[in-house]
Amino acid sequence: MERRIPVARASGPASARPPQAAAPPLRILGVDPGTIVLGWGVIESVGGRVRRVASGTLRGRGARADRLAAICDAMQVVCEQHRPDALSLEQTFVGDNVQSAFRLGEARGAVMVAASRARLAVAEYSPAQIKVAVAGSGRASKHQMQVMVGRLLTVAEGLAEDEADALGAALCHLHAGRLSALLATSAAAMGGAAVPGARGRRGGWRSFVPPPGRR
Repeated sequence: MERRIPVARASGPASARPPQAAAPPLRILGVDPGTIVLGWGVIESVGGRVRRVASGTLRGRGARADRLAAICDAMQVVCEQHRPDALSLEQTFVGDNVQSAFRLGEARGAVMVAASRARLAVAEYSPAQIKVAVAGSGRASKHQMQVMVGRLLTVAEGLAEDEADALGAALCHLHAGRLSALLATSAAAMGGAAVPGARGRRGGWRSFVPPPGRR
């Protein structure tokens, strides 16, 4: 198996209000699964700024079972080296080629085993969700994803397609987390009322935070 893992690596008066503690850094591992070529990327968010920590591709060789074992082992190494807090995994899209979807599902399973061993929270997003979060369109092309991911993460060198998709998955999870935090803050400010415009379970997302004493 070939691996490419570039690593981008005063006090005031006593009466003054103490500064608010900064949010701890958040690292997310994104994976674009595949049994032949797998893309991965780790991003870090600190104080509202996002950077790429490391990214690359894995190319499998040999029997399918050997490739899956190698994927699991390689992802464990990535987790040990970069200590991500969560895994963002692209969902399998079932199109005309069902066998291809099965193979992708197997690769996803190998990645999930590695994530479980590293005790990572796992989030899954459809290819369209990732494209919308990164490029603003669910039909963005591979090239558009490469360009937008490079711009968002200020990556000077060109990114491989699978590598860019993996970094896009990580960015998608970061945006989803920020949106959830905003919705929760808004609901809390309204005393536990549902967020205006949020729909019930049949129509989409709903955010509700119970007021004190009702939990």
